[in-house]
Amino acid sequence: MKIKLNFLALIPFLAILATSKAFWEFAFGADRVDQEPGELKFLVYALLAGSLASIWFYWRYFEPLMRKWLIAVLLVIGGMMLESYAEWGSVLEYAHVFNKLFVLLTIFGIYGFYRRHGLPPMQQLSTVILLVSVGNLLLFHRESLSLSAFVENTRGFNAASAYLFVLVILLSLNNYLLRNSLTSLLIVFVCMPLVIFLQHRSVWIAMFIAIPIDVLLLRRARLARFSPVKMVMLLVIPFILGSLGVTMLVLDNPQVVTRFEQSIDDIANADKQGTGSWRLKQIESYLPLVEERPVAGWRLEGFEVPMQFYDPSSDMPMWKDRTGHHFHNFYLDRAFYFGILGILLVVLVPIVLVTRRLLRSRFLDADTAALVAFFISLIVFGTSYDWSTYHYGLIGLMLAALAEPMTDPFLLQPRSAAHARRVSAPALPI
Repeated sequence: MKIKLNFLALIPFLAILATSKAFWEFAFGADRVDQEPGELKFLVYALLAGSLASIWFYWRYFEPLMRKWLIAVLLVIGGMMLESYAEWGSVLEYAHVFNKLFVLLTIFGIYGFYRRHGLPPMQQLSTVILLVSVGNLLLFHRESLSLSAFVENTRGFNAASAYLFVLVILLSLNNYLLRNSLTSLLIVFVCMPLVIFLQHRSVWIAMFIAIPIDVLLLRRARLARFSPVKMVMLLVIPFILGSLGVTMLVLDNPQVVTRFEQSIDDIANADKQGTGSWRLKQIESYLPLVEERPVAGWRLEGFEVPMQFYDPSSDMPMWKDRTGHHFHNFYLDRAFYFGILGILLVVLVPIVLVTRRLLRSRFLDADTAALVAFFISLIVFGTSYDWSTYHYGLIGLMLAALAEPMTDPFLLQPRSAAHARRVSAPALPI
């Protein structure tokens, strides 16, 4: 009897997912509001060390563009260290700023590992995320699952943790479309209402962007066939059950519908009300500073810039000075600290590699299609929130999935065997 150990391939990625609140609350408790525990920094250090080790061991498996990108990131980090030493006498002054560069190494660590060993079992990954996330809600945030919590806008998860359900939806939807798995379809029907119920409108938008793109990629690759039975299962039955459920809610608790309508109205009028208006005010507060240094940003000096954003209700600074500026926008964060070059340093190569793959070939397997759809929705999600550590890990996973298959037998050998073969090879005549 053979014991399958392919689940061990999940470990590197699960270590990155442990930085998500849905995961770390099991270790550190749920009484911290949105404050990350100080102990989490040790995991971040371990991930950085693991990423560097992975880069070292799997460098030879990197594609040329990925190598150039990694070198560019390392040069930027090195330049920042020299600037830090010249201005502050320390090579790592203001870790808050440096971490925005160090987190990029997660992409390359994950990419190198999974480029060499292949993707982890994605359905197992989906199952783990689902069990941990639902378990977290039931154990630590049960009160957020009530109708009164929905009416009062009490959220059990932060947006980054709720966004994990979108990945589960995409992987489960693809499993249903390709393998007719009713269990996967049930997971989709459970997770989509959960995403709505958790009331992060940015996650709603990301989900409604990701699903059509995912289906289009499957259709483009001719993987998904929408038979009448599948259409009934995907659209008709949920519509009927959803209509009955909404009718019962309206009759029993009309405040829920009112709250839902308000959320939709906030999305439609994001510049005038809701958190969209709050984010717009933050952008307006920092835009003069971004325009002052648009190319390379403020870098380490940005940490010393006084808080520019004030609480509209009290005219007090939203956060204390010298604690970072806590942007609720990935692009504003990068533009302020690193300028346009900082934004391009993160997004340019993934966009180029995704575009290149889609132009070269129609075929994407189901897991890769889900990762690409998630990445495209992440680009939109970044207009509302800064990216979390696990988002960078998913980018690395996606790039490993998009990479061309390795055909060089030298690369496919274990490292020690390849080294022995290279050492023992006869010298060429001069």
